[in-house]
Amino acid sequence: FLLPPQKISTDTRKLKKGDLFIALEGKRFDGHRFVEKASEEGACGAIISEPIPLPSSHFFFIQVKDTLFALQEIARHHQKKLSLPLVGITGSNGKTTVKEMAWQILSSEYPTLKSEGNFNNQIGVPLSLLKLHSYHKLGVLEMGMNSKGEIHRLAEIIQPTIGVITNIQHSHIGGLGSLVQIMEAKAELIGSLNKDERNWLVLNSDDPRTPELQKRAKCRIITFGVKNQARVRAEEIAYEDGGLNFILVYRKKRMPISIPIPGLYNIYNALAASAISLILNVSLHTIARSLECFKLPPMHSEISFLGSYQLIDDSYNANPESVNGALELLQSIGKHRKIVILGDMLELGKMARSLHNKVGRRAGELGIDALFTLGEFSKDVSKGARMAGLKDVFSFRDKERLIAKLLPYLKEGDSLLVKGSRGMKMEEIVKRLKERLCFTI
Repeated sequence: FLLPPQKISTDTRKLKKGDLFIALEGKRFDGHRFVEKASEEGACGAIISEPIPLPSSHFFFIQVKDTLFALQEIARHHQKKLSLPLVGITGSNGKTTVKEMAWQILSSEYPTLKSEGNFNNQIGVPLSLLKLHSYHKLGVLEMGMNSKGEIHRLAEIIQPTIGVITNIQHSHIGGLGSLVQIMEAKAELIGSLNKDERNWLVLNSDDPRTPELQKRAKCRIITFGVKNQARVRAEEIAYEDGGLNFILVYRKKRMPISIPIPGLYNIYNALAASAISLILNVSLHTIARSLECFKLPPMHSEISFLGSYQLIDDSYNANPESVNGALELLQSIGKHRKIVILGDMLELGKMARSLHNKVGRRAGELGIDALFTLGEFSKDVSKGARMAGLKDVFSFRDKERLIAKLLPYLKEGDSLLVKGSRGMKMEEIVKRLKERLCFTI
């Protein structure tokens, strides 16, 4: 029995005739409940972990102990058989943007697979790998985690030849407890890379934990950065027309780079993507040409002009460092009044109140004109902002009341930033703002 890996499905809504359905189980779902639906949609069979009635005489079962493990092992076997160079990207911030930038550069030279959207977890990564075809020459995959052991498992599945750790910051500190433990979890990638000294580890030279990560690597290392002497670095950084210009320096070569997106953090993302590409023998000219037309993924520092209003939609996710970066972006490019709509930063554990307070203080220090906060920790953000001298501060526990206060507060020429953790669904506020502000133009 032979079945192309691309014919494996875990979602009956996307299933095609002849697919093999895998009945995954989770805290909020059980794929076994959809086996009959899979049969009706034309699936040839299902991988299951518990006995259930056969829905049809033309249908078959493969029973295993753990259906998720089965999915992962199928993906691991598939990628191992193709034996392609694979890039695994992890880190607290920038993973998705680095992946997209690297893919844009590499795909101009080679047929390259990338993980779609946020397919970066124990399910998404194997599903991405199953899309690899024999015509692909490379793969670029994002590796996310919430707890220890997850990066280790993802690295087992991917077996990357190039591993990237973008930075070590406060994301997921609630589950891991400290920045040291976050570093330990991300460093699980290094153990996989060390299996072959020809592999590459890509590190941020400006991250204070990089020296410790370097000590653990037995493979080759390349660094990127702005402040410290990295092998791939940016010099002469300048903001221009909503984008950034800099000189990319590698060895003794210098290449002018223009990226049509703002934010110093995107310089780091571009440098990480450039380091990956240089390892794979892509020229500086190709890197420059590819980056000059780069577009950010949705809800990642997306800038819209709605009449006289400027809106920065950074609603995809948030942690303290990414919020501070977004605040600095608003401060640098905002026109007239600068207004922040900030939802809770989740998964911060015992440090949540103090970290929200610090973000509020940073908003005040940067001279933000107004702050609208949403969520359980909204008052902690507001308290910090007031301590730093910000007067127009408003706290809310639900979106409707926030929007009801925000809309009449706005004046023509305002610049707005919307940000919050994924669970806060701040894009709903962005949608309402676009509807209202477009209507009033």
